[in-house]
Amino acid sequence: RIMIADKTKITPNPYIRPHGKPLIAAHRAGAGIVPENTLMAFDLCLNSAEFSIDLFELDVHLTKDGELVVLHNRTFDATSNAQEAFGKKNVYPIDYNFSELQVLNLGENFEKDGKFPYRGLRGDNIPEELRVHTVDQILDHVLARGDKRYYWSIDVKNRGKTGAAAADRLYKVLKERDMLGEVIAASFNPSVSKHYDAACPGMRRSAGPPEVLKFYRLFKAGADLNRYDIRYSLLQIPYGVYRIGGREIINLGTKEFIDYAHGYNIAVQYWTINKAEHMYYLRDIGADCIMTDYPDLAYSILADEK
Repeated sequence: RIMIADKTKITPNPYIRPHGKPLIAAHRAGAGIVPENTLMAFDLCLNSAEFSIDLFELDVHLTKDGELVVLHNRTFDATSNAQEAFGKKNVYPIDYNFSELQVLNLGENFEKDGKFPYRGLRGDNIPEELRVHTVDQILDHVLARGDKRYYWSIDVKNRGKTGAAAADRLYKVLKERDMLGEVIAASFNPSVSKHYDAACPGMRRSAGPPEVLKFYRLFKAGADLNRYDIRYSLLQIPYGVYRIGGREIINLGTKEFIDYAHGYNIAVQYWTINKAEHMYYLRDIGADCIMTDYPDLAYSILADEK
């Protein structure tokens, strides 16, 4: 819970950054420049001579045999050869064992400069870095580098009881690696957020959509957050003004909004920021993190500020 009456007793939030020095986060590990959420993407961020990042953002789903695989969409259809491999649409991770998913080429539909460089790879021709991986494998691969510790934002995509089981599995994986302090548990599913609060002590999480909307209303009212039971320590939010009938309904991208959150030890991170002018703007108003599909672009803009 957030209690800031005596700020000398507050543990500093490591995700709140000095003004003008936001973290650079590779959204889906860099979806704009490499097949998303693949080992290839993580390796590019680790090894590139042109850019570096501070935070990996990724998404996970539970498989039939209880593994957590890295995938953003609800199914493998959009990013892989799943429909061909399994002879049907809507290939959900929860319907297959991890070993069965190894027939998939996660680079199948990646497009760059009008070309599909990994399309058509099958069987033994699928490189290891484009196969389905568990979050355990990805974490261990990055940790093995040893030369830099990264922050992580990991979003459990499952819902209900399956979402709770996925959250428990992620919590176990992180505790085994002593990584709770480096990971943001993100979820669009309120049931998963509630499960973290109830069953996963020490797990730092971001606010879900209903919590973000309530936070915005409290900000507009100038409310004292000490009067509320706030369980999250980060806001991970879109950037932009939302209008209905020409009237501004919500604007999450202002300095005043960020300053209000910081006053209560809450970090503010923005997704998915793919245009240079938006990166400059968010840097200048004090954003704590810029999540982007183009970490190379973000680095070219923000690296000199670090």
